[in-house]
Amino acid sequence: MSQQISGGEAFTSISPAEFFYRNRQMAGFGNPTLAVYSTVRELVENSLDACDDSGRLPVVTVDITTKDSDAVSVTVSDNGTGVPYEHVAEAFGRVLFGNKYSARQRRGTFGLGATMAALYGQVTTDCPLEVHTQTEESTGKAYRLFIDIEHNVPVVETVADLGREGPGTSVTVHLKGDFKRAQDRVLEYLRMTSVASPHARLLLRVNAVPQAEFGPWTDTPPRPTTASKPHPRGADVELLKRMISGNSEKRLKDFLTGSFQQIGDRTASRLLRYMCLDPRKSVGSFTREEVSLLSAALRSFDGFNRPEADCLSPLGKEVFLTSVGATFEVSFSTYSRRGPSDWDGNPFIIEGVLAIGTGLPPSEVPTLYRFANRVPLLYDSSEDVFMKSLKKIDWTRYGLTASQPVSVFIHLCSTRVPYRAAGKQSIAPIPEIEAEALPLFREMGRAFSKSAEKIARSAHDIKKLREFAKSFRMVAGFGAALAESEPPSTDHLVASLFEVNDNV
Repeated sequence: MSQQISGGEAFTSISPAEFFYRNRQMAGFGNPTLAVYSTVRELVENSLDACDDSGRLPVVTVDITTKDSDAVSVTVSDNGTGVPYEHVAEAFGRVLFGNKYSARQRRGTFGLGATMAALYGQVTTDCPLEVHTQTEESTGKAYRLFIDIEHNVPVVETVADLGREGPGTSVTVHLKGDFKRAQDRVLEYLRMTSVASPHARLLLRVNAVPQAEFGPWTDTPPRPTTASKPHPRGADVELLKRMISGNSEKRLKDFLTGSFQQIGDRTASRLLRYMCLDPRKSVGSFTREEVSLLSAALRSFDGFNRPEADCLSPLGKEVFLTSVGATFEVSFSTYSRRGPSDWDGNPFIIEGVLAIGTGLPPSEVPTLYRFANRVPLLYDSSEDVFMKSLKKIDWTRYGLTASQPVSVFIHLCSTRVPYRAAGKQSIAPIPEIEAEALPLFREMGRAFSKSAEKIARSAHDIKKLREFAKSFRMVAGFGAALAESEPPSTDHLVASLFEVNDNV
């Protein structure tokens, strides 16, 4: 039986590369403007992940060259550890390259975004993807490669020795695009990326002319994550098939205890009794129906503990408040966090910052800035679970008016982000996520209410002090006139009154 995909095609009838190309609009490459933006985003995410994996503070440079009205070259360079030469062709020239089944927070799946951009560029310009990489142990190599769309294999056109100033990778995609319309999107993406990755330095050059630089706002790298085994509640049929293919000789009980977290001998025995399966049976002998039954049992069994959270790395209070304050003019900000919790066995943490300041737009409800695994989500916000949750809150109860510049920055980190579509711009309405988002927003609302009351009292006190200072100067002037002397200076006395009020 073949799996059905959009348009009625069977997935087995076309290669993954051809499937992704045909569905490029869903993946964020639907028009020339989106194509430029999505190319920058995918390459920058790969670079930031590579630097974080190596424990280095990222320096990522985006170079955009426009040759004519629609010919655009995008080069993204980083200071990561570089890509081992034996993996370059497969990592950038094969869709869905990789076979790791560990759960870990990442911005994206390495190679998939770059490969999607390479496919789009190849089809629209007939130009190869260019990769220049260098590891600690090498002198550097430059690759030019195409993707065989029909067979989903890389075709290396040339390889040449070419040194770099140090380890890292540069990837260049030539494509048909509209950079003039995409420029504001690219700038906003880099600016908001510096909020979620405040340890990174991000530079943008257009036709070799520097245009913008963001960060770093902190010299503290993210807490390293620990790759963990999948949780059994997230074991869908396709994951089980891939895991079984590499463990076909294992007995069922050994497969369960060795492949999943939160399954020890006792839990595995209970699960197998629940399923009425022989623990000694080889998983390689399972039929499709048995794999499906095993998946359903793993996802419905209620005897598993919650997933481990060491695989997650939230921004944290100090770093999140610092990055928001460095990017916007903020007079007040507060931090809240919920979790760890999980949906379908996928652990997640939600954290947020509510900020007030002249650099933020006024609105009847707080302006929402969304992030998922440190990636800014700039579009398709109307159907996002966080936007829907935000609008369920009666913000007037907390003293918010339409004239107040208040914004909420929300970050979801998870081993699997439930995007609504492959374009990765909005989060699906998962009940478990919404159940954590609502109390998070209410907690922020209460903090805003307290700050608003304090600000109102301070404004009232300052108004009274100004009226008193005016009267004080008048009394001093009249007294000096009656005494036929020069009026005394009252500025230092008035200033001391305002200083006392500021310290209260």
